[in-house]
Amino acid sequence: MIHIFSYRNTLPYILLLPASFIFPYPLVDSTWGVIIVSCLEGRVPQPLCGLVKDPESLAREVVRLLQGKRLVSMGTSGFGSVGYPKTFPPFLGDALRETGGRLVVLTGASAYGMDEALVERGVVARRYPYQNNPRMRQLINDGIVAFQDYHLGEWPRINAPAILSRLTGGLDIAVVEASRVTEEGIIPTASVGAGPAWVDQARYVIVEVNLDASPALEGMHDIYAPKPGEPVPIRRVNDRVGLPYIPVPKGKILGIVESRGIDHGGEPAEPGPVEKAIAENLLGFLEEEVERGLLPKSLYPLESGVGTVNDAVFKALREAGFRGLTAWTEVVQDSLIQLYQEGAMDYMSCTSLMLTPGNLEYLYSHPGEFKGAVVLRPQDVTNNIEVIRRLRVIAINTAVEVDIYGNVNSTHILGSRIINGIGGSGDFARGAYLSVFIAPSTRKNGRISSIVPMVTHVDTPDHDVDVLVTDQGVCDLRGLSPREKAELIIEKCAHPDYRDLLRKYYEKALKYGGHVPVSLEDAFTLHVNLRDRGDMRLGA
Repeated sequence: MIHIFSYRNTLPYILLLPASFIFPYPLVDSTWGVIIVSCLEGRVPQPLCGLVKDPESLAREVVRLLQGKRLVSMGTSGFGSVGYPKTFPPFLGDALRETGGRLVVLTGASAYGMDEALVERGVVARRYPYQNNPRMRQLINDGIVAFQDYHLGEWPRINAPAILSRLTGGLDIAVVEASRVTEEGIIPTASVGAGPAWVDQARYVIVEVNLDASPALEGMHDIYAPKPGEPVPIRRVNDRVGLPYIPVPKGKILGIVESRGIDHGGEPAEPGPVEKAIAENLLGFLEEEVERGLLPKSLYPLESGVGTVNDAVFKALREAGFRGLTAWTEVVQDSLIQLYQEGAMDYMSCTSLMLTPGNLEYLYSHPGEFKGAVVLRPQDVTNNIEVIRRLRVIAINTAVEVDIYGNVNSTHILGSRIINGIGGSGDFARGAYLSVFIAPSTRKNGRISSIVPMVTHVDTPDHDVDVLVTDQGVCDLRGLSPREKAELIIEKCAHPDYRDLLRKYYEKALKYGGHVPVSLEDAFTLHVNLRDRGDMRLGA
């Protein structure tokens, strides 16, 4: 006999049943079954088909198994806009709201859509370690959701276990998106993030099989767990030292649910004059380093943040004729794929593919073209300082503001309001062979200077900043005293509209002397002007 049934928001399942068979667990509307032939379109092996569940019922089961815990910890996959769970977390939020419970949410980095769904349910008590959802950000800045920023390389296996042992006694649930499940483990989608760490640590594992995610990426993942006190055995960008799947101990998966949705990055904006100037200035510096014999012609592995400026940098490298490039980075964007397709980039290692729909579809359609060139790893490998240092990575990250002594703020506005978080810039800045920070010299039509007397929040101290690049010029800060840095940054990286203001401050600070001259009364005058008058130049 054949029965066809479906759960809410899932595909229909076909069951082949002997007429006399009686199975002890009800599935839907008193229909009984034993073999799920179409188990999530063949992406789940038959022995695990019994774990395929309705997400609403599964959420209630989790709450019941946790015996009414008031604070539940959930670690999820996802990095950037890619690979976060889309189906189960909202149902868990609903179930907890009914019981008065709240969530501690841990991700690898941002999980925009998931954060939005959980904010709507009002169940998040704590959020770690990075976010980019405007509503979640507002709750954090209003003090409603507790948040602490962390370096992403240290987060999953060093910081998170210590935090959770105090708050919830450990990680309750890991929710991981997959393109496929095998009897050995989970094949991730286009990002890895902290998923492997959460699977290791969690009491229960929920797998979301995303039927819109192509299984073509299978074989591109390299899942390795760094071992305390031991080096990660990676010597080249394209080394593979782990497994092509996330291993899961038998019996740890509590449920498997269906998911839908194609994750991708946004269409990059066309670089304007400022972005092009930054790229040209950085390119000139790198070419000089090559001429002086300080860098090879193929450079060292590149790390770069996301955004229009970074895209402009890679375009400039391509146009300058660089070849044999490699990337050891968090996120691979279109610009790196284009470098590879044009023969300038040989290998890319990352934890997330944040590609636009066209490039993502091309990769899915031509996996053989990329499987030898792209490796997807956990973030505690991509952001591992020991590996970054061994590979001699050139790190290129974006600053919100930089002070005249080279300290970088990349996370806060006016010292208090968080934007997203430090992400991986601190990991790479601390471990890099060459740590570069880039920024436009001004923002908001000149009302804000990116070069200030003193940053209102320090994410990366001057010790970890080698080179500063703006549209005005390049400052090689290596070997310079604080006073030398101040004079160089004002002259070469500050916008002309602000140079006199910065000189005026520096001259006043010099009267107080010291290794790092500071005028306490005037250090934040530009910021006060912005806060009170809307323009750093007013009232100075």
